Amino acid sequence: MFVTHQPLRRSTDVRVGPRRLALIALGALGALIALILAGTYIYRERGVLVDQSGSGPGGETTEIFTANGNWDLRWSYDCSSSLGSQYPTLDQCDFRLAVKQLSDCQVSPENQGVTQHGAQNHGVVHNHVGGTFYFVVDSYGSWTFSVTGAGRGWGIGPANYCSEG
Repeated sequence: MFVTHQPLRRSTDVRVGPRRLALIALGALGALIALILAGTYIYRERGVLVDQSGSGPGGETTEIFTANGNWDLRWSYDCSSSLGSQYPTLDQCDFRLAVKQLSDCQVSPENQGVTQHGAQNHGVVHNHVGGTFYFVVDSYGSWTFSVTGAGRGWGIGPANYCSEG
C-alpha cells in the first residue's frame, strides 16, 4: 500500500490570502494617491501666467513670464467714446501689444503679439515657442490681457536694462 504525504500546513499559511489582499489594496490606494498628486502638479503648471489690465497712452511694460512651450494670449481693448472725458475722442484707435524677449529686450520673431485698429476689439493669439517674455502695450483707452500655458509668472516687470524709453 502506498501512502501519500501531504505537506504540513503551517498556521501562518491561512493568513497568506488575506494578507496578500491587504497589500494589494494598500498598493492600489498608494497608486491612486500618486495619480491625484501628479494631476494636481500638472494642473498647477498649466495656468494663468500673467493677467494684467491698464489704461492710458502707450509705452507701458508688463510683468515677466516664462512659457515652457505653447501659450495663449487673450486680449481686449476699448478706446471708444464711452470712456468719457478720461481720454480724447479719437477718429481711429490703435492697439499694439508687442511680445519682447527678456534675454535681449527685442521683439520675439517667433511669437505673435497684437496690432489692431478701431474703437474696441478682443481675441486670442496662439503662440508655440516658449521662453521668457514681457509685453509693451501701446494704446489709448483701456486694455486687458492674460497669458495661459505651462510655465510661471514672475510677478515683476521687465529688468532694469530693458529700457523702452
